[in-house]
Amino acid sequence: MRNGIITFFNLVHIGLVYIAKLMMVAMVLIIFTNVVLRYVFNSGLMWSEEVALLLAVWFIFIAMSLGVKQNLHINISIIPEGKLPPRLSRVLDIIKSLAILVLALTMMLDGWKLVGFTMQSIMPATQWPAGLLYAILPISAVIMIYESIMDILGIDTKDEAVDRFLAGKGSINDVLGGSHG
Repeated sequence: MRNGIITFFNLVHIGLVYIAKLMMVAMVLIIFTNVVLRYVFNSGLMWSEEVALLLAVWFIFIAMSLGVKQNLHINISIIPEGKLPPRLSRVLDIIKSLAILVLALTMMLDGWKLVGFTMQSIMPATQWPAGLLYAILPISAVIMIYESIMDILGIDTKDEAVDRFLAGKGSINDVLGGSHG
């Protein structure tokens, strides 16, 4: 069961990387098209700002949840890496993961409330529910909760296999558990 959960979240991770790439491309194309339409043709896409904002918010929260898996967040190192005793280093890692867990739980609980509250509002240009803007909060929180719990428990989530696959140097079988490494 544990391997199934790890595989599921690794596939979610890979999917979110590709979704984030598509969102970034779509955001750039929408904004570029709108600029050209406004300055060349004196017209524009009324919905472009709302859709670009939605894509930006979703991209940011997807990137934040992916950053937890990859340990890409800002760290302040007073003592150079490798100079701490391993047990102290592990304790500090657990404290960091606990802080992320608390933040993610807050994001999930308050995110659900925010989505529910704002679903009653409608964005003016697209006529979409405003809650769509915030729906990514609980989704990214679930991923952050999973990653922080796995870090606290010291469970290998096959990050190297995911990294190799995303870099084009590994196969999906490595991520699915075909080889161990």
